[in-house]
Amino acid sequence: MTLAQYTEDSPAGKILTYLRRHGEATIKDLEELLGISTTAVREHLTHLEAKGLLATRQARGGPGRPRLVYSLTPRAEDLFPKEYDTLVTLVLREIASREGKERLDALLEAVGRRLAEEYRGQVVGDDVEERLARLRVMLEARGIPVDVTPEGALQVFACPYHDVAQEHAGVCTMERRMLEQVLGERVELEGTIREGRRSCHFQIARSSD
Repeated sequence: MTLAQYTEDSPAGKILTYLRRHGEATIKDLEELLGISTTAVREHLTHLEAKGLLATRQARGGPGRPRLVYSLTPRAEDLFPKEYDTLVTLVLREIASREGKERLDALLEAVGRRLAEEYRGQVVGDDVEERLARLRVMLEARGIPVDVTPEGALQVFACPYHDVAQEHAGVCTMERRMLEQVLGERVELEGTIREGRRSCHFQIARSSD
């Protein structure tokens, strides 16, 4: 398992995994877990706190000063593996099995329209080049590397629905139609990661004069 930049066997990774399993921990708990000094444990905790991954509270457990107890913040949950793709694939497979491919395609079309609504208000510009540039910024903010070519093509180098798209080609169609609605232009899909390409290549269809 990999916790984003923290491998499971690194000190930070061990701390995060321990807190995920046990909910809370004191510095003494983490000293025993890692087999390192209090100072070294504090250094790792300071780093994780600076990343917004840890929360603290004070707890009394007898005489003396209260102890600090550490736990994960909601932000830390994003570091742990999710099975969204598996779940979505199973749901789509069940829909196709029970209601048929046409019903599945209609569902994906509706999802594409919903995605377009979320993007459309923010992807604005007087011309398609400006809208493409704005769309690129939005996609890269989601961690999706994108290039826009001078010829009006959008190259997407990471499929956000990769595992789902392997089984359901309709996902690629959904994405193309969503881009058409967002950009206000006809878009052609000229190659996909699903087909073994390095990127999904969406081309603005220029009208011939």
